Amino acid sequence: MKGTTLYQFTRKDNSPTGKIKINFNLWLNGLLFFVVLFLLFNVISNITPITKSIANFLQILSPLFLGAIVAYFLDKPIHRLSLLFRRLNVKFVQRHAREFSILVTYIIFFLLLFFVIYYLFPIVVRNLLEFLRLLPTIYQNIYQWLSSNQFQELDNFLQIEESIRSFVNAFSAQDAARYITSGIESLSTFTFTLASQLFRIVVGIIISIYLLLYKESILQIIFRFGKISAKQEHLQAIKYYLRQTDIIFYKFISTQFIDACIMWVLSTLLLLLLHVTGVAHNPFSVALGLLIGICNMIPYFGSIFASIVAMIIAFFTGGWEAGLVTIVMLIILQQIDGNIIGPKLMSGALNVNPIIVIISISIGGAYFGVIGMFVAVPIAALLKIIFIEYLEAKESKLSLAQQGK
Repeated sequence: MKGTTLYQFTRKDNSPTGKIKINFNLWLNGLLFFVVLFLLFNVISNITPITKSIANFLQILSPLFLGAIVAYFLDKPIHRLSLLFRRLNVKFVQRHAREFSILVTYIIFFLLLFFVIYYLFPIVVRNLLEFLRLLPTIYQNIYQWLSSNQFQELDNFLQIEESIRSFVNAFSAQDAARYITSGIESLSTFTFTLASQLFRIVVGIIISIYLLLYKESILQIIFRFGKISAKQEHLQAIKYYLRQTDIIFYKFISTQFIDACIMWVLSTLLLLLLHVTGVAHNPFSVALGLLIGICNMIPYFGSIFASIVAMIIAFFTGGWEAGLVTIVMLIILQQIDGNIIGPKLMSGALNVNPIIVIISISIGGAYFGVIGMFVAVPIAALLKIIFIEYLEAKESKLSLAQQGK
């Protein structure tokens, strides 16, 4: 049996002595193996600086990512508007239908942003300031509730009163000065961070406008690069799964956003109605309604978490009757949303088993936080499609093989 060695012996002129010939390919492969091993060792040993460098680089590119996300979600409304502009009998408008649709879309976008900043944001801030002002009262209610007879044993076990007294005694004027100084430093850092984030947002919006204007040129370059980089069958498969990803993500995120806006309005009106009629005293209706709407973007867990927060705040500001009425009414509203509003919006777009949804949200939240919980469901739906198509392809091959026999 003939094997491959580092040295090969050849005979010349049928002489018994052999001439050594070096196998350079094996030496080169071995050298490359040790070079890769050395580089891998250095990467693992310096993983922290490398991850920091990657994080800094991604932070620099964050306006580009933001612009791409904004352009992605505004592209479909812009496309529909451009179709309307092309139906007009004005030739100039027909030629520049996409430009006009981009202009109108961003005008609407900035008007909504102005409404949020000028009208909604001050109300939420007032609610938060009112909540901070009522914190001593809420603390007193919690303390009295824990000091009642049914919680006396728990108070003795945890020594709540003694812990609070020792904390107050340990707090001195020097501590107050130190906290004030650190608070001023944190405020300056927050101001600088806010300014830099606002700058990135502005740059990201400008980038999104250019991405929408030159969308066709960018896609054409990407497709040309794909044709020379991949086989035609692979390119078709990539296009198919990208199309499926686009359909799933856009359908899920857009409908969840619309559903969150509906839940925000309905829950705010519900909490305001309960507050005005005196059924459940809750002065933070707008802020809590906004919290319920935002948390409703996360299936199952989000609405439950927000409802519990609303119940707790209603309980400590209006008593146990207010907390009970609040949680009951919010549960009824969630049932209406889950059985009527949500299915009408989604129209069976994802069709994912609730167990898969819960598992995917748990995994996404554990590894990637709130963003992971948000995108876990469409990723699970996409993986489900890929897995089912893989099974169908294997089953069809198996059936064809059995028919051939």
